[in-house]
Amino acid sequence: MVISIIRTFVLFFVSIIAMRIMGKRQIGEMQASELVVTLMISNIATIPMQEIDIPLMSGILPIFTMVALEIFLSLLMLKCAKVRHLISGNPILIVSHGKIIQDAMKKIRFSNEDLFEELRKASIFDLSTVEYAIVEPDGVLSIKQYSAELPPSASTMNIDAGESSFATLLVSDGVIQQGSMNFANWNEDRILKTVKKEKVALKDIYIMVGNINGQYSIVKKDDDK
Repeated sequence: MVISIIRTFVLFFVSIIAMRIMGKRQIGEMQASELVVTLMISNIATIPMQEIDIPLMSGILPIFTMVALEIFLSLLMLKCAKVRHLISGNPILIVSHGKIIQDAMKKIRFSNEDLFEELRKASIFDLSTVEYAIVEPDGVLSIKQYSAELPPSASTMNIDAGESSFATLLVSDGVIQQGSMNFANWNEDRILKTVKKEKVALKDIYIMVGNINGQYSIVKKDDDK
């Protein structure tokens, strides 16, 4: 009994250390790979707790092997956009200017009930007030309402809000973001021309964002990267 308690304490703290090593994202919204690793670690840790005959290291070593694999995969996704898109997927636009994009909904198997449930959670009860709704790679629905609908409402203050701007990620770590640039009516040719005009190499860009009005912002990589 005492041995079982001690082994449980050891594996409990080893699991906490493993989660801390992988970072704070593990306790927030997780990507598919992160969720798999988290579930596997919990399953691995329970085996030595229940089976006293199994050496303790038989549980500890696989846990830190999974941690190392997750860190390696995270670094690989950070450096390679193709791997990141393969593992995590791309953001999907499902509502544009109050209209549901049915093909996108079917593609990701996102039902109308799911959509309206998420809208209600965001205190939105009228679909026509939604300018854009995007399902992020982690499954969270990001919603942008028309400017006139945001508190304090521009319409109640007799202010002409005009056309609202929708900024999106165009370039990340020197890689053009094919999956999201179309959201703001940008394309690869336009991005390359803008980068050339700013006299900066694409590979030297850390982040570039742009909106539907043609406005953009570029953050270069630090010199030591």
